Amino acid sequence: MSPDLLRKLRKWRNETARKEGVELFRVLPNKTIEDIATLNPRSREDLTSIKGIKDKKYYKYGKEILDIVKNSSKENKLSTFESLVSEFKNDKFKDEFKIEDRSEKNEPKENIYSVSRFLDYLNEKLTSEEVKIKGEITSVDEREKVIYFSLKDGDDESIINCLIFRYQYDISGIKIEPGNEIIVSGYPEIYKPYGKLSFKTSLIEIAGEGALKKAYDKLKSKLEKEGLFASERKKDLPELPETIGLITSSQGAAIGDFTTNLGSYGFKIKFVNSSVEGKQAVFDLIKAVRKFKKTKKVDVLVIVRGGGSLESLQAFNNEALIKEIANLKIPVVCGVGHEKDVSLVSLVCDLAVSTPTAAARTIRESWDKAFEKLDQNETILINSFERYLYESNHNIERASLDLNQKFKNILQRFTDTENNFLKKVENISYTISNARNNINNLANRIFSDYSKKITESKNKISFLENTISINDPRRQLKLGYSIVSLKGKIIRSVRELKKGDVVSVKVSDGEIDAEVKENVRD
Repeated sequence: MSPDLLRKLRKWRNETARKEGVELFRVLPNKTIEDIATLNPRSREDLTSIKGIKDKKYYKYGKEILDIVKNSSKENKLSTFESLVSEFKNDKFKDEFKIEDRSEKNEPKENIYSVSRFLDYLNEKLTSEEVKIKGEITSVDEREKVIYFSLKDGDDESIINCLIFRYQYDISGIKIEPGNEIIVSGYPEIYKPYGKLSFKTSLIEIAGEGALKKAYDKLKSKLEKEGLFASERKKDLPELPETIGLITSSQGAAIGDFTTNLGSYGFKIKFVNSSVEGKQAVFDLIKAVRKFKKTKKVDVLVIVRGGGSLESLQAFNNEALIKEIANLKIPVVCGVGHEKDVSLVSLVCDLAVSTPTAAARTIRESWDKAFEKLDQNETILINSFERYLYESNHNIERASLDLNQKFKNILQRFTDTENNFLKKVENISYTISNARNNINNLANRIFSDYSKKITESKNKISFLENTISINDPRRQLKLGYSIVSLKGKIIRSVRELKKGDVVSVKVSDGEIDAEVKENVRD
């Protein structure tokens, strides 16, 4: 345990508790503070593995705690054992550990540090910064929670003992075997019970482009046999998605390429920032995927990053990440660029495209088609209405012409009757009695025919007036119907309106402006 780090952590906890107005244990309990000072966590994974610090505590205090640990280590940084020996020989080291030179004074030593305290001091210096080591595996000892192995230098046969925890080994996704050359990330640490130096590994990578390609092909073949790339297990993308889950780096260009190409369809984006470069990004990516695994409020998940070499895309060829994605219930779109080989994450995703821009266009595709179809239906509806109006006007004109012709026929018949009557009057001298009878018969017939024709004409006119009235759009308005429009566009469905829209309502005697207070659907 580092006393200096413990003191700084307690000071930070006191200040934080005072600011928040809570008791000390509400920030972090004593046991957790002591574990941090003992374990010197270097990353989020290390910190959240300590009892008392879960994701909620990490998001609230994690960055501050890691900064305190890092700064505390930097203040007393020793890069090598040689510097420790050098300091031990000079007065600076003697003063720090209160060691007095017995050759100069005959007084007994005071405040001599114990072996345990000295080893704590060494570990504090050795673990200050994470490093990478490349070497050949000489031995492997796999146990339940820890894997022990040794690395040998190819030049001078130097050997260093290493260890890695099982969960970190599984995520690395590499089967280590004697003879393989690997790169390990981590820091050295002295195991106090035996005073033994080991390299505490957090991540294992394959060394060399050729080895990476070989491991890529081997894992690809394995996953293909397991059926993870099979087309029948892939899920269809939802029609008209509304909420999109997005995993990428907030610092990269991919996030801008994706969001700017989504279009103006009002998508809700739930973004989780994650590193996407190199093998170590796999830890961030797995945590991000697990967050979306817990939520049901996302229609589709998108994972994007720009192009890169096989080495920079190592995280996207990781078996643990691939299986996390395979177990998701929501469809996944992958837009991970590549130079030559398609990433294995792209193969397991439900849909893979080559760029973040293509991923965005794929997501918006169903919306583009829906709006295109809406425009087509609107055109069809307007054309149908115009055709109906034209046919109605044509029928009215034909009826009007027919009515006019009937009137002409009636008038012609009346004129003919009148002429006949005059002729009969001219011949009245020849036979008055015969003329009177003819006149009476003719008058009766004339008035009977005229009355009949007038009645028929009235009925026909009434029928035509009724036909015109029924087909007149203004009649519908007088009957209580109205036409609702928004910005000149006729509204045909409540789905076209949202709360706060101001619509125009046309009735029989004018127009009304109204604001939508609530949108109720059947």
